[in-house]
Amino acid sequence: MNRTNDWNDWYLFACVANLGNFTRAAERLDLPKSSVSTAISRLEKRLGLRLLERSTRHLRLTEAGNRLLQDINPLFARLDDVADHLAGLAEAPLTGTLRIAAPYEFAGLHLSPVVNGLLADYPELRVEVEVVSGITDPLSSGFDVSFVITSQPLPDSSQVMRRMYSIEQAVYAAPSLIARLGMPTHPDALHHWPLLGSATALPWHFRHQDGERYLLEAALRLQTPNAGLRQQAAVAGIGAGLLGRNYTTAAVLRGELVELLPGWRAEPLKTYALMPNRTLLPTKTRLLLQGLEQKLQEQGERSGMSAA
Repeated sequence: MNRTNDWNDWYLFACVANLGNFTRAAERLDLPKSSVSTAISRLEKRLGLRLLERSTRHLRLTEAGNRLLQDINPLFARLDDVADHLAGLAEAPLTGTLRIAAPYEFAGLHLSPVVNGLLADYPELRVEVEVVSGITDPLSSGFDVSFVITSQPLPDSSQVMRRMYSIEQAVYAAPSLIARLGMPTHPDALHHWPLLGSATALPWHFRHQDGERYLLEAALRLQTPNAGLRQQAAVAGIGAGLLGRNYTTAAVLRGELVELLPGWRAEPLKTYALMPNRTLLPTKTRLLLQGLEQKLQEQGERSGMSAA
C-alpha cells in the first residue's frame, strides 16, 4: 500500500459517512459530487477495502468503513476545532455557511434578529435556516446547530446539548368554552375537554402549589407543534390549549383567553441547542449562541422566559 496518504480523501470519507449522503457532503464541502465519489473510490482502492455499500437510494457503511470512521472521526473533529479556533483568534473574516434547524416560532421570534446581525457584521458569511418541528440530529443532517423546544426529557445522545431558556406554560380556553363546560378545578376534568397541543409535549405534566402531581394522558383534538395555530383554535373556542405564558399575554389582556387551573403549573417548555460533539465550537456557531443568549437574557424578564 502506498504510505503517502492523501488525507483529503480520508476527510471526504468521514464527511460522507457522517452525513450519509454523497450529495449532502458535496454541498457541505462545496465540491462536485463526482470529485467526492472519486475520492472515496481512490481511498478504497488504496486501502484494499470496501468502505461503503452504495445503491441508487441508500448508502451504508461496511464493517470496515464503520471501524475506520470510529478511528478517524475524533482526529478530524479535533483538527477542525483547532483550525477554527486559531482563525477566531486571528480575527479572520467569518466565511462559509452556517446551517441551522429551528422550530417555526423560535426562528421568527428569537433567531431572526440574531441571524440578521451576523449577516450584517460578516458580509462573507452565508446562513441557511430550515424550519423543523421535531428533534433533528445536527451531525447526520448536516446542521451546525439544531434547536429543539420540548417539555419532555431529551434522549441520551453523543451530541452536545446546551440549555438556552425555559418558558412557563399554562392551559388556556375561550370564555365561551368555559361557559359551556364550566371552570375545571383539577387537571383530571380535562379528560372531558377537547384539547389542543403538540404531540412532543404528551403527556401533560401538572404540579399543584401544595406539591401534588398529576399526569394527564388524553387524546388531542388539534395536534400541532405550531403555537400560533393552537392559540387561534383556543380563541375560536375549539378547545383548551397548552400554551406558553409569554405567547398568550396579548390574548389574555384582550379577554380572548382565560387561564385554567391557576393553582396548577404545567411542565415548562425548554429550548436546547444541539450541536455535533466537538471539543471547541466553530466560531460561527459560538457567535450565534452568544448573540441568542444575550437577546434572550434581555427579553427574559418582560416575556416570562427564564434563562437556563
